[in-house]
Amino acid sequence: MNKKKNTISAPSLPQNKINTQQLVSPPQQLSPTNSHQSFIPPEPKFDPNDYITATTTKRDIILYKEIFDFLDSNNNGVIQPMDLRKAFLIVGKYQPKKQILYQMIADFDSDQSGIIEFREFVRMMSTHPGEKDTDEDFINVFYQIDQDYKGYITIDDLRELSSECNENLKDEQLLSIIQSCDSEGNGTIREKQFVRYMKSLQKRR
Repeated sequence: MNKKKNTISAPSLPQNKINTQQLVSPPQQLSPTNSHQSFIPPEPKFDPNDYITATTTKRDIILYKEIFDFLDSNNNGVIQPMDLRKAFLIVGKYQPKKQILYQMIADFDSDQSGIIEFREFVRMMSTHPGEKDTDEDFINVFYQIDQDYKGYITIDDLRELSSECNENLKDEQLLSIIQSCDSEGNGTIREKQFVRYMKSLQKRR
């Protein structure tokens, strides 16, 4: 006698019950390289009214923005030391060293980011020369001249500065500058002597 084998067939889903539109592929994971590129917020529209200060007008801000955009050679919304260098090269008269360029940035870089943002640039443009000069400001100037940090300025330092500024002053004129500051007759200008001399010039303005 042949015995029938008990077979259990798997139930099949009715094809008319499946909605293919409901089949969703698994979410695609962003790789670390392109995750930050998924959304780039639009740049905020420039509004000069956001930058007006007690000493500037709307017209001033618009003018400063034109100058800022001209200096911003990379169009990234900031001014870097090399941007300033390019500006000086265009003018053609004065080509400062890197140390001076970085010092110019540091003087107005309030958040110490190493670059100048537009709000900082407005403050730089609206600050009048000599308006807020302090002993610290004069000391910074002193060490821009005394780049070897000797603690004093020699005629060679002044000669190099004169050459950088394309002034080409004669040694007699440079010695006269030293003598105006050098109360001790050492033939050099010490830090305190320099600060004292610069403060006396400021009072004459």
